Amino acid sequence: MSEEIENNETVYSVSDITGILKQLIESTPQLNGVWVKGEISNLTYHSSGHIYFSLKDEGAVIQAVFFKHANKHLDFKLEEGMSVVVFGGVTVFEKRGSYQFIVYKIRKEGLGELLQKIEKLKEKLYKEGLFAPERKKPLPVLPKRIGVVTSPTGAAIRDIIKVAMRRFPNIEIILAPAKVQGEGAVASIVTGIQELNNPRWDVDVIIAGRGGGSFEDLMAFNEEAVVRAFASSRVPIISAVGHQIDHPLSDLAADVAAPTPSAAAEIAVPVKADLMAAINNYAMRVSRRLSLICESFANRIALITQRRVFQNPMSLVENFELTLSDTENRLQSLMQKRITEIKERVSRIKDLELMIKNRLQNYWHIYMMQASKLEHLSPVSVLKRGYSITLKDSQVVSSIQKIQTGDSVRVVVYDGSIQCDVQSVSEEVSFGKKG
Repeated sequence: MSEEIENNETVYSVSDITGILKQLIESTPQLNGVWVKGEISNLTYHSSGHIYFSLKDEGAVIQAVFFKHANKHLDFKLEEGMSVVVFGGVTVFEKRGSYQFIVYKIRKEGLGELLQKIEKLKEKLYKEGLFAPERKKPLPVLPKRIGVVTSPTGAAIRDIIKVAMRRFPNIEIILAPAKVQGEGAVASIVTGIQELNNPRWDVDVIIAGRGGGSFEDLMAFNEEAVVRAFASSRVPIISAVGHQIDHPLSDLAADVAAPTPSAAAEIAVPVKADLMAAINNYAMRVSRRLSLICESFANRIALITQRRVFQNPMSLVENFELTLSDTENRLQSLMQKRITEIKERVSRIKDLELMIKNRLQNYWHIYMMQASKLEHLSPVSVLKRGYSITLKDSQVVSSIQKIQTGDSVRVVVYDGSIQCDVQSVSEEVSFGKKG
């Protein structure tokens, strides 16, 4: 624990410094969850089951520890001078004030190129959208038949059958036998998935996978053809590869990823007893609810039947009869009043015929005056006063500019027309007898 001395200087203990370094190192992303390549030296298999060794290259060395719980699935023996790739993180061993690398998994160095290949394929398929969440299909709530793609002799099929039958004894299981490692495994797995997608098998969900194994054993589920088969499955599919830390690409392409085949069976198959209990519970709740509804309606009917209208139905008719009679009386009174008003208005007219004749005479007088005005304005009346209209080629001659000597014209008077030939044209105009 730090303390202050004169001049406000802080003094840290060795434990403080070591603790700070441990916190800084373990919180640095670049030092945790990383792959490190090196050569094994100072290898020790401890009686506790832990494996201690140094990891070195030409420029540096770091102490490493591979604890028992992490190395129990190691399927090869570490040797001095072996080139490996380890996955883990750096920590500080406070008692010694030294740092060391905690190993979670270890592979032979030759697997580095394989990892790069897998990462490239992962990136390619990710860009194509094969791992997109929106492509995932929901699993059926109550499957009647499940299909399994795995080895017919492996532990995976036995675990799936055991778990499925324990959870739902009468569920149907169809096995598509497949090789899950080695030569021909890829084609075998793809064929199995495609076959179970055939509608004739009527499969509701597919479990494809295998039990645990080394990185090399699981490689078939990292191959592009297998991953695409998972992604293109019409039937919802569960990837069930028994891995510890590694996640094959089939996990990303499948609709659901399970850590083991047993876990896949638990995900795919519901517990029949739980379903029956839930159904019985819902049935009881529905029955109680229906009973309450029926009781409520019965009470409402009882209250309704107690009303006066149901005790004496004729009272409702009597009320309508009274209303109808009152309406009829009001209507008769209103009609009588209206007829009386009209009679009074007619009686106030002294001589309707005389008024109509006077009105017609006034209209006739007005009509004759208007007709006289129209007659005075008529062109025939103007022609009767001695005027005429001169036409040339059916066009009215209104100026001497439109006529020449020798032209043939027609002069229209009020009672006919005169055909004339023009002998002379003069600008002088004269009227009367002198003219």
